[in-house]
Amino acid sequence: MKKYLGFLAIGLSMVALSLSGCGKQASSDSSKITMFVSGDTAEGNAYSKMAKKYEEETNIKVEVTDVPYADLGTKISKAVQADDAPEVVRVSGIEPDWGSYLMDLSDVAKQAKTLESMTIKDEEDIVRGLPTDVTAVGLFINTDLFDEAGVDYPTSEEDIWTWDEFLDKLKTIQEKTDARYGMVMDDSDHRLRAFTYQFGGKDFFLNEGKDSYTTDEATKVALQKFIDLNEDGTMPKSVWTSGEDAASMFKSGLVPAYFSGSWQITDFSENIDSFKWKAVYMPYEETRATNMGGNFLAGFENSKNSEEGKKFIEWLYQPENYQQLCTYAGYLPAVEDMTVKYEHGQDAYEIYQNEIAAAAQPISGKQTNDQVTMTLKGYSGLTGSYKEKMVQVLNKEITLDEMIEAVEKDYDNGFLKK
Repeated sequence: MKKYLGFLAIGLSMVALSLSGCGKQASSDSSKITMFVSGDTAEGNAYSKMAKKYEEETNIKVEVTDVPYADLGTKISKAVQADDAPEVVRVSGIEPDWGSYLMDLSDVAKQAKTLESMTIKDEEDIVRGLPTDVTAVGLFINTDLFDEAGVDYPTSEEDIWTWDEFLDKLKTIQEKTDARYGMVMDDSDHRLRAFTYQFGGKDFFLNEGKDSYTTDEATKVALQKFIDLNEDGTMPKSVWTSGEDAASMFKSGLVPAYFSGSWQITDFSENIDSFKWKAVYMPYEETRATNMGGNFLAGFENSKNSEEGKKFIEWLYQPENYQQLCTYAGYLPAVEDMTVKYEHGQDAYEIYQNEIAAAAQPISGKQTNDQVTMTLKGYSGLTGSYKEKMVQVLNKEITLDEMIEAVEKDYDNGFLKK
């Protein structure tokens, strides 16, 4: 009897293992992959449309899952550690604990010609993240106010202003119209960095000894200029010190110029009807530059269907498909030599693409690339003290020198210490 029960137990165990194996096989559906996205309606809809097209062409279903931005990194990390990672993710950054699980996308980057300054590589120079899009700092103007004051503005790259020329024109507009201010700038270190680059500054960078961060005289000049513009009424100090919405101020029709970025184009195209506006080339003193941001596409080797996941990424970056994604999402392309036809604001998008092409490289993409790459390598990254300390300067709580010292310390802690 005991011998019989032993055989029965073995038999039941084999059945259980068989059923367990069947269950695992069923859950690993080779005809489906999962993509995590966190974005606005336009972006989520764009990826859903591309997923549908991919399924029609390949019979592979792409399940696009929208995850709240605040939860995305944690959700991916937990899935990765449980060996249940999504095949593909669209993210704004890459966590260090994903590193060893990320796909090698070097061949895709090479074939697609993704922008070098926005392509994320690890310490061994292996591509771990592809830029899905580029956001770029740029300039919008209220052409009605310029026309009312009889002030011209650049219509080509041959007649771009210097910053001094631009500021003189803004003073004229303030004198001759009801404009409340000359210009408004988003309260963002992205905009501040573009401003310093245009004055010939390198912002904050490693010293010759490679043991701490420093800055240069041109950056200091630019930062002091920014402070002066807030003090003399050219810009409303309230945007930086009190959080007043810069976009709303421009959309009121009472500010002639807005230093912001490409993400505003769709909104302005659809919602500004009380005055005429344009995107125009940004002024510069020494260096033509912007500051680029964006999001990234990555894949995981420990997902259930990683091979199909990589095929989907490769498919997305085929020129025709990537161009269509950019049209749907309103993306500035993150690949070289691509023209996109947009539903709104075609002229504005082309200005931004020309700005990116003409910008000093790689400095215009350095901030975003450094932040993502250094985090991938296990460094803590920056805390945002650049903007915070500038607010303190404008509130006269600290000096510019004290601000610079604090930002250098933030870089040392963020990019030199693990």
